[in-house]
Amino acid sequence: MGTTKVNKAVIVGAGSYAQVYLSYLQEAQVEVLGFLDDDVNLIGKYINEVKVLGNLSLLDSEMLKKNVRDVYCPIGNNKIRVDVLTRAKSLGYLTPNFIHKSVEISSSVLLGKGVYILPNTTILPHCSISDFVMISAGTNIIHHASLGQGVFVSNGCNVGAFVSIKENAFVGMGATIMSGPISIGINSIIGAGAVVIKSVDDNLTVVGNPSRIIKSNKNE
Repeated sequence: MGTTKVNKAVIVGAGSYAQVYLSYLQEAQVEVLGFLDDDVNLIGKYINEVKVLGNLSLLDSEMLKKNVRDVYCPIGNNKIRVDVLTRAKSLGYLTPNFIHKSVEISSSVLLGKGVYILPNTTILPHCSISDFVMISAGTNIIHHASLGQGVFVSNGCNVGAFVSIKENAFVGMGATIMSGPISIGINSIIGAGAVVIKSVDDNLTVVGNPSRIIKSNKNE
């Protein structure tokens, strides 16, 4: 008979946001074995009594594969987060969701894997949240909205009905996207406090009320 993998987790990235997730995961009785981080100055140090075990190459090690089942990656950079979690899945790890107990989410919402949702967020029925999405605290997502892979929605945002936020888009703090149909393009950035009243094409940054284009992100 095969052995059952120990139900332990690692957190990729040891920055301030990862420390927040460490606290919430520990409150949820998740056993976090340690952090992984490519910053050589952090390796071997303890952060909130949890050790930085090494860099991301440890994901390939048989030691980690034997002792760790779950990989979390609460890194704000969408591309890095998606790449890390995709790699972890390909290596046989699980990429669980973390949804804080205070989140109000309809049973009809479709959820992918590696989705992280922080406290006091509300998601109404008939929404779709794809893999590796991060939603910060105090956000409201109204019915029939969809968030593509790797989207990040900052705290205090309001996403209206029939809004489609495409892959790797970033929505800044306190932004409002009015009910649509409205599409927010791939790799787009919605600035903090912006009010979006019409669709945004791929690779654009918009700011202000009403939002206006300030630059292209195509080469970033």
